[in-house]
Amino acid sequence: MQKNYYTLLSLSILSALYSSSSLANIDDLRQRCLAGVPQISGEVVQGDPNDQPVYIEADKANVVNPSRAVYNGEVDFKQGNRHLQADEVEVTQSGDGDNTQRYAYVRGGFDYKDDLIKINGDNAKVHLNSKDTDITNGNYQLVGRQGRGTAETSEIREGYRLFKNATFTSCLPDDNAWQIDASEMKQYVQEEYAEMWHARFKVAGVPVFYTPYLQLPLGDRRRSGLLIPSAGSSSRDGYWYAQPIYWNIAPNYDATFTPKYMSDRGWQMNGEFRYLNALGEGKLAAEYLGKDRYNEYTGSDEDRKRHLFYWAHNAKLWDNWRLNVDYTKVSDKRYFSDFDSDYGSSTDGYATQYARLSYYQPNWNFAVSIKKFQVFDDVDIGPYRALPQIDFNYYKNGLANGWADFKLFAQAVHFDNDSSSMPTAWRYHVEPSINVPFSNRYGSLNIETKLYATHYQQKAGTGEDANTQGSVNRVLPQVKVDLQTVLASKETLFKGYMQTIEPHVQYLYRPYKDQSNIGSKQHSSYLGLGYDSALLQQDYYSLFRDRRYSGLDRIASANQFTLGGTTRFYDKNSEERFNLSLGQIIYLNNSRIDDTTENSTTGRSSSWALESNWKLNDKWNWKGSYQYDTRLDATSLMNSTLEYNPERNNLVQLNYRYASKEYINQNLTSSVNRYNQDIQQVGAVVAWEVADNWAVVGRYYHDVALNKPVEQYAGVQYNSCCWAVGVGVRRYLVNENAKRQYSGEKDTLYDHGIGVTFELRGLGGNDHRSGIVRMLDKGMLPYIKSPEL
Repeated sequence: MQKNYYTLLSLSILSALYSSSSLANIDDLRQRCLAGVPQISGEVVQGDPNDQPVYIEADKANVVNPSRAVYNGEVDFKQGNRHLQADEVEVTQSGDGDNTQRYAYVRGGFDYKDDLIKINGDNAKVHLNSKDTDITNGNYQLVGRQGRGTAETSEIREGYRLFKNATFTSCLPDDNAWQIDASEMKQYVQEEYAEMWHARFKVAGVPVFYTPYLQLPLGDRRRSGLLIPSAGSSSRDGYWYAQPIYWNIAPNYDATFTPKYMSDRGWQMNGEFRYLNALGEGKLAAEYLGKDRYNEYTGSDEDRKRHLFYWAHNAKLWDNWRLNVDYTKVSDKRYFSDFDSDYGSSTDGYATQYARLSYYQPNWNFAVSIKKFQVFDDVDIGPYRALPQIDFNYYKNGLANGWADFKLFAQAVHFDNDSSSMPTAWRYHVEPSINVPFSNRYGSLNIETKLYATHYQQKAGTGEDANTQGSVNRVLPQVKVDLQTVLASKETLFKGYMQTIEPHVQYLYRPYKDQSNIGSKQHSSYLGLGYDSALLQQDYYSLFRDRRYSGLDRIASANQFTLGGTTRFYDKNSEERFNLSLGQIIYLNNSRIDDTTENSTTGRSSSWALESNWKLNDKWNWKGSYQYDTRLDATSLMNSTLEYNPERNNLVQLNYRYASKEYINQNLTSSVNRYNQDIQQVGAVVAWEVADNWAVVGRYYHDVALNKPVEQYAGVQYNSCCWAVGVGVRRYLVNENAKRQYSGEKDTLYDHGIGVTFELRGLGGNDHRSGIVRMLDKGMLPYIKSPEL
């Protein structure tokens, strides 16, 4: 729960002072910045510094009497972490016993350094009993972090430093990009912040802002105040400005309020509350716009209140209980299309509303959950909700003298729908399985038997399914035999590489059972897929799944072999450089769930599925996947990514993705919004730290089928040791028009905007990020790093 702090009065100078956790990679800019910061040498001496012995060296020492001594010529004073060098030091002593007072007077210039601060000045008075120090005409610089300044007079005390007629900046010496002048400045050592009175903010020596009071961070501790603001313009929002306000409620509670003004929409109020206590950790968030003034809604009779509520919670209750909540609800289906939010995306297509309470033991567990979805598609009837759902799992290995493993899954769930025309049901399911594993150095063989036993108690709706069967029983046995082996050879086509060949063969049998009497079988929105089933997408690894459909309402028959294999190449350092996986299902009989051809496989085999990763060298990586539909004799799905990543965050990535309209439509749960053309997109991402101070990001995605760009983005950021500014320009296809474009209409709507960020660096830590990661994360299609082999 780490956040830095700023006062409200710093808003006028756009003091974007928030710094996140630093990157693991230490770049040249950071090294250069930290090189200009004094560091303590050796180990920090622990304990009370006043209890440490004092060492004094000087060219000449004149002890006038027991109460006065004068040291001259390269005086070197050390005590613990304190180190003082001066031309002349006079030490006096007065009083007796416990009332003894000792002072040191430093004249003719000095240099002082400890583990927190380095100071040089004209004269100093040091109370040797308490080490309170008064300095005239001092120059100070923080140790181990950026921060320096001057002061006409300085009072150094145990818990604070008080400077009169002082300056402060996080810039390095000889860099006067910005500076704050104050009549009085008080720096709190332990709390790591500074208060300033009659503060004047200067840019390149020119005053640009005055405030009677200002507070700035000097470390990583959380405090209430302003976070980094953001501003920009958009063709739909107009000019906008968002200012996060951070409230450090307690060490385990904090909140962030973000008023956002959009000239074409109005004020949007956003808030986030984070907590960590005995009941768990979580986050509550809300976004609210009282009346959307966007011109598309002007004059509309609709309630244009736009809002979002989000709750995420994870808890470990006592020793064995867990509670998980993931709840998102928005006011309307277009919310994530109209607003950028940290709590959802228009590409998701739905918002999840989910809660689960679970209990765990070594051999068994159970859970009670509720689940609901808010879909953003234009459908007349939404998906079913599971309220409640009870799951039970039991595991027991090593049965039959260690030969077999037993597993039992049981579930009871109630399905309901917002539409009274749809049937509702209780589903009771028991799924025992026994697996007999065999393995040796050559491979493994697993023989598994499983039984699906399901009972439905259904209640007909008022619609077309008024004759829904009330009670349905379904019992399906299953047998699966899975064989895998690994063959390795150093005799390959490529010298110096070792190759493995990993054949994978699986046989799966499950008899046919007509399941059209389960759930809605007539409503056009559901394709007869029951209450919670959907056709699963296919890739190489999914070929070896037990079932074609998610959920339990549709368990298709199976009499099939899955043939596949993977080959891998390893270099002399045993690092995997290339892999290729290829597989296909051979159907001995069609896989069916009812008597219709729409829900049955056709042909004797599935699509060929191929996946590959190739690490060409330490800088180049390629990955790709391909599916060939044997029924249509055509490509159904293809993805390819080539990435060049020479160092740190510098990269160039080229992407290509293709999905045939037949593949898309067969994987849709709903029959509405059918796509009438292929999706074919090419894209490129470039991110580069041009120099220590400059970083650029460019992104372009183009739809080949439409011959229109999907998204365009260009961002540039300038970074120095003590300030940074970034500008991003973006143009992207508005998601609400996606259905229109893929239905064949040529009209498309774009949103275009510009955003500006500015921050002062070095105040809340030594973070010198280039800004590339933040710019890459922006967008409809964010950058995804190629996986390492």
